[in-house]
Amino acid sequence: MFIKNNSSTVTLTAVGDILLHGRVYGGLRKKSDYNFTEQLKNVSGLLGKTDLTVANLESIIAGKEIGLTSFPKFNAPVEIGYSLKEMGVNLVTIANNHALDRGEEGLLMSIANLEEIGLEYDGAYKSFEDRDRLRIFKKNGLKICFISYTYGTNGIKIPEQKPYLVNSLRKTSTLKIVKELRRIKNKNIADVIVVSLHFGEEYHLNPSSKQRELAASLSDAGADVIIGHHPHVLQPPEWIENSRGTKTFVAYSLGNFLSGQNGLYRQIGASLSLSISKPDKKYKGILIENPKYNLTFVNRERRLKYGIYLYSDWLKNHKYIVTEHGKFQTSKVYDEIINRMRKNIKDLAIQ
Repeated sequence: MFIKNNSSTVTLTAVGDILLHGRVYGGLRKKSDYNFTEQLKNVSGLLGKTDLTVANLESIIAGKEIGLTSFPKFNAPVEIGYSLKEMGVNLVTIANNHALDRGEEGLLMSIANLEEIGLEYDGAYKSFEDRDRLRIFKKNGLKICFISYTYGTNGIKIPEQKPYLVNSLRKTSTLKIVKELRRIKNKNIADVIVVSLHFGEEYHLNPSSKQRELAASLSDAGADVIIGHHPHVLQPPEWIENSRGTKTFVAYSLGNFLSGQNGLYRQIGASLSLSISKPDKKYKGILIENPKYNLTFVNRERRLKYGIYLYSDWLKNHKYIVTEHGKFQTSKVYDEIINRMRKNIKDLAIQ
């Protein structure tokens, strides 16, 4: 894990999908004592140890007031937000296909809860003014801007008069996003742009051509780091050399961080950490270095009980992974993932 660095460098950690099926927190009949901090304790060392930590919160957290629900329309306990805040998460991206699962009411209640918690959010908003307030963090002499979009909202229409509710790739042309990124960079509104994209095909182990094309366009426009979600499995990252003369790091999918999805690759995710710097005034761009993946594994301990582990710990202590689809040798799965994740970056650091 990174040690916080000098005044011109910011370190960033990102984790993947937090999609809270009822079975993850004890079932929908459970009324209290949602202890996510205890549930996440084995991976707590991945969060809050860098200058900035971001997570993809894929379930709204409107809480018990409107009733907890699971697949296909999610609403999770508010307590997950408090746990993420306590563990050092600075921002959650909430532009995803489940943002409107419980309608406008559910989204607005979820945002109100995030505000009460003091946890910054991006990608879905309560008003035009909220949408227009760029999420910019000032750290170590750099201004880091976060922007998030989703491919859609599972067929639930965003009201025409309220487009601010969710940043939708279907409602917003790539050209418009490109112009916004260029505006932020060219007017020195921010030094660094981190774009979160909820895109791709579910359960596909490699990014699609559409993912790569969109990433290339946003890289040219000013995105320094692109973090992908939605496939629910890990996809190999890559560097994109752009027309700006710099490189963008693209993590097409970080997989599931905490969810109740069963299936070998759906139970394995990762945290990504990297450093972002502006070497000196002569260097025109931003330098992204030292990307590292720490693999995680969500295990179904028994009915209505799920635990999350560092994969390296599971590898030391368990010879096998047992899922509803079969029994797999832990070391062989690890080797396969390492080889696949290094498809485009041969020296990618993975643990």
